[in-house]
Amino acid sequence: MQNEIIERLSNEFANARAKNPSYSLRAYANRLGIQVSALSEILNGKRAITKKMGQNILSGLGVNPIESEKILSGSKAKEESNLSLDYFKAISDWYYFAILSLAEIPNFKARPEWISKRLNISRREAKFALDRLIKLEMLVENKDGSFEASGIQYKTPTDILNVSLKNHTVQTLELAMNSVLNDPIEERDFSTVTMAIDPSKIDEAKKMIKSFRKRLSKKLETGSKKEVYKLSVQLFPLSRKRKEIENE
Repeated sequence: MQNEIIERLSNEFANARAKNPSYSLRAYANRLGIQVSALSEILNGKRAITKKMGQNILSGLGVNPIESEKILSGSKAKEESNLSLDYFKAISDWYYFAILSLAEIPNFKARPEWISKRLNISRREAKFALDRLIKLEMLVENKDGSFEASGIQYKTPTDILNVSLKNHTVQTLELAMNSVLNDPIEERDFSTVTMAIDPSKIDEAKKMIKSFRKRLSKKLETGSKKEVYKLSVQLFPLSRKRKEIENE
């Protein structure tokens, strides 16, 4: 969605400038009904386009509703982007991504007290996270004052050894343990399998798990969104390497 809208914006502006060299970016922004600073950031790839903003832009470009819906839905519901390690450090606590998912639920309220109650975190944590997500433009404000996620689906650099990434994983395991102890079995699913494996197939296993995560999230994110869930799949060694034992 993002790239196609930017391409259409750029082409339309280039055509308008070819006909009228004095045609300004400000005039173009006025035609589209958005701020000139926002338009400049979008064209330069510095601002994410939400679905609502995309609808307004495509309408301003005169794209018919059927084609607009096709562009907005696309083959993927969301754009995907790698999250840099430095960026991830700033939002590594589990509830940052939970807030972004919560923003997809109807009647989402970008207020610390509301988020605090929904995620069972402190009001201070909710306020700090909310302010940072807005500053990083991962949560964006609509014209009516409501907020929504920018629409970019971030994936973290999970194969990089880093304290922030380790802490995030530990938090996830702690959340899973808390769920086992407190959530009704009807609302969760935990299962395990212990097996003897060929370690050379670990890379292949990682790819299969990644594919499964994507398929399952795509399935669950359709329909009426009411609650935020976290999927955590663990695959880790139980036995020590024979070489380590032989060297003792």
